[in-house]
Amino acid sequence: MPCNGWRTGWVTAAYVCVFTLITQTLFLPVEAGGTTGSQPQEPASLLSLGEQQFVSERKERIKNSFESLGMHINADSVPHITLLGSGGGQRATVALLGSLHQMGQDGLLDTLLYIGGVSASSWAMASLYTDPQWSTNTAAALARLTQPGPKVDDIVDWLKARSAQEDFALSDVWGALLSSTIMKQLDRTRLSDEAKRQTTNPYPVHSVLELNCYFDGQTKGRWFELTPHESGFTELNHFTPTSQLGQRPSDRGASEGEKGVKGGKEEVKVSEMDMVSLQGIIGSSMADEQNLLGLLPDWLKNILDIHSPPSEGAVERKTKVNAWREKILKPMREGLLALPDGPAKDVVSWAVLKLLPLITEWKWGTTANFIYHSPDKLISECLRSTENLQLVDAGPLLNSPYPPFLGPRRDVDLIISLDFSLGKSMESLTLARDYAVEVGKPFPVINDTVLEEMDWPRDFYVFPGGRSAPTIVYMPLFNQRNCRDAAEVKSKMAEYTTLQFPYNQKKIAGLLKIAMDNMKNNKNKLMLEMHSASVRN
Repeated sequence: MPCNGWRTGWVTAAYVCVFTLITQTLFLPVEAGGTTGSQPQEPASLLSLGEQQFVSERKERIKNSFESLGMHINADSVPHITLLGSGGGQRATVALLGSLHQMGQDGLLDTLLYIGGVSASSWAMASLYTDPQWSTNTAAALARLTQPGPKVDDIVDWLKARSAQEDFALSDVWGALLSSTIMKQLDRTRLSDEAKRQTTNPYPVHSVLELNCYFDGQTKGRWFELTPHESGFTELNHFTPTSQLGQRPSDRGASEGEKGVKGGKEEVKVSEMDMVSLQGIIGSSMADEQNLLGLLPDWLKNILDIHSPPSEGAVERKTKVNAWREKILKPMREGLLALPDGPAKDVVSWAVLKLLPLITEWKWGTTANFIYHSPDKLISECLRSTENLQLVDAGPLLNSPYPPFLGPRRDVDLIISLDFSLGKSMESLTLARDYAVEVGKPFPVINDTVLEEMDWPRDFYVFPGGRSAPTIVYMPLFNQRNCRDAAEVKSKMAEYTTLQFPYNQKKIAGLLKIAMDNMKNNKNKLMLEMHSASVRN
């Protein structure tokens, strides 16, 4: 698993944000207060009926967009074009929004059939799709970046309501923080809501990692995709309706929020996660506790008095993780007993009763496993024997969401890959190539001489596909056009590093301009590749 610098930053930011939230709420008044899913779709190469219908209807809009750009195509040659946004914290969120805004300004946005997101780019997507007509008004999403966020009372109320459900996890806490501090909203809409809308916007596909299969070394069970119509395992071709994701057999037919009893304990039935929870799952890069010690910054290791030599095994690392957790949690429990009765104690009591157990278990992205006890022997035992899935940020494994768009299932002709990652450029491109080889899917040839430009890349690369492999346009955020040399690329990455509090208005404006200029400077090149994709198709 590659270890990029931005991951370390988000681990630190997570601790800062969680304890800041708890501290703030101390001074604010708070109101008191089997197998599941659908059967795997056959044949496996088919999309859900809902997505097929969307594709058919969206193609008419794409054809009209091509015509408006002076590219005349017939209905049979409408290409399948996908835009991919990479991970990269707030840098990726802001840059993707800027890129999409410029594409809208240039009349290119309606040429897209799909938008794929992973990690922080999916935060931006989740925010965008709050508006059923966002692609006709991208300026509204940009304006939201510099607006005040939700009140802390609203954040706490959302968390308290969410914590009543049995699948409450640290990813929900993280999602509330991300949504409120970066996206400046608590979006309670759901991904499946998009299934009921028209084809104004490109079809969204979010990618996450299933942690159990990752630990088990299973390639085909790692990648999990979420779309408006169905969600499931990209390579296994096992899906469930997204509106039912997270439900158990006993939940079917129950009203949303209806209480049930499990083991003598009353609990609330699980409903489909909203966009706040989805953003938390998508961005939960710190969920991998086996690597967590290696991600912590030295200053925090020194405070907690924990260090891991390179030769240390997984068992020893886990023991140390548990030790430093207890070192943090013990004084919090003791402090609760010393607090006088009142609103502050109510909030801290909730934190101790609901949050601390999650920290102790390191519980992230818990979702009922819809293929639990499946009779299909082709499914790995790591999935069939696991009652709950652990859906987490896929960025640390592959920081661009290529997997759902490779192969014949979506039959993509052109991938426009926007890379907002820290570190060397093209790393996600080469990792995607390696993934394609591993699962036996076509991928364009990546010339080794191009890789020599990693430290100071050009702003536009084309890797031609063939009859089965998509053509890939690769566009790194910092490049030879906006940076004088490799040193300035590093300087820009340091300026917009993930290890900092949310960007101020000046930084947001500067980053938006960089991303928009990248798209504007390459409009004609993009149109050329779009036309080539239509001819190929």
